Amino acid sequence: MSFKQEIRKNFPKWPIYDDSEIKALTNVIKSGNWWCGSPGVHQGENVWKFQEEFAKFQGANYCIATCNGTVAIESALMALNIGLGDEVIVSDYTFVASASAVIATNAVPIFCDIDPETLVMDVDKVESLITKRTKAIIPVHLGGNPVEMDRLMEIANENNLKVIEDCAHAHGSKYKGKKLGNWGDAGAFSFQASKVLTGGEGGAVICNSEDLADQIYSYTDCGRKKNEYFYNHYSYGTNYRMTEYQAAVIREQMKKFPKQHELRNQNAKYLSDKLNQIEGIKAMKPTQGTEELGWYIFPFVYEPSKFGGISKKEFYEKLNQNGIPTDDCYPPLHTLECFRKIKLRKGIDYSNANWGGEKSSDNHFPIVSDIYRRSIEFPHEILLSSRDKLDYIVNVIKSFQK
Repeated sequence: MSFKQEIRKNFPKWPIYDDSEIKALTNVIKSGNWWCGSPGVHQGENVWKFQEEFAKFQGANYCIATCNGTVAIESALMALNIGLGDEVIVSDYTFVASASAVIATNAVPIFCDIDPETLVMDVDKVESLITKRTKAIIPVHLGGNPVEMDRLMEIANENNLKVIEDCAHAHGSKYKGKKLGNWGDAGAFSFQASKVLTGGEGGAVICNSEDLADQIYSYTDCGRKKNEYFYNHYSYGTNYRMTEYQAAVIREQMKKFPKQHELRNQNAKYLSDKLNQIEGIKAMKPTQGTEELGWYIFPFVYEPSKFGGISKKEFYEKLNQNGIPTDDCYPPLHTLECFRKIKLRKGIDYSNANWGGEKSSDNHFPIVSDIYRRSIEFPHEILLSSRDKLDYIVNVIKSFQK
């Protein structure tokens, strides 16, 4: 057993599966229909049924399945005609895919600092980043915590900007009566192995415009049009189709999700309340108006001076030594070498970006830089634990102050 496995042995393992996933995969293999086919001529049925079920699950009119969450964002951007030289505002505190998908369209990501309590895009900072080249915004719902989408949409509408929600962490998240992914023009989801809803890999885009859904589908399926001849390719596209295997597993995982989602939300509130009672600890604050939260990760921020000046690395080591599993935090995008040293697409002008070289200094992104140095994350599966295990986590952290 590896050190990482040893740390996690007293907490739920992820993914959680049973014979239903094994049976679903076996049925796909035995069927001989190992891919979805086309809208007019189905081969397998799982991808098409998944699209219907996930659209309903997220309260959207349309869902287009993809092979992963990164290309889900890219596909939405391409369908919304984002391309060469366009600027797209992206949260600075996220996985690289939120910005690399922009790079893939030959557009330029512009990084936005975060709110120190909610840890998501600070909407107050968005307007200052808008230029004549800005064409879209990608709000990232970190940990499933909603960006203030009502305010952000006001800004977007006033400036004629498209909005693609990065919902990779936000399965089931609900803000002011509406599931995330439905506030903007489109919402992009991931079903990678660690996600709260998983098929090992996979992605999806949801939207409420039939025309946009058709354009996204066309891009993800080689420029085809629904129900047209298979070897007619009407526009530039690529192959980002989801496999029958992924869809079969995700459909079974969706049946388990509601009970897990409810427990995560209950236990996250319990753990947050307990941790917030410790001097020098602040758990991620749900954005005001949040009704349900995906809780893909459980982040909190600590004040080193209240813990004898220990470093973030030491904090992580102490948790692991006490058998408590942790996740690494995403380094802010502006610090990544690919952006800092501009190792990106050939022939694209990135000189107007707010990152690269000296512009990537932490001084230009003060909130996220400070938060990253002091933040700790737990994986979402700890929220499926019993309350006594959550109490154990709290007591261990308290002991660090003695």
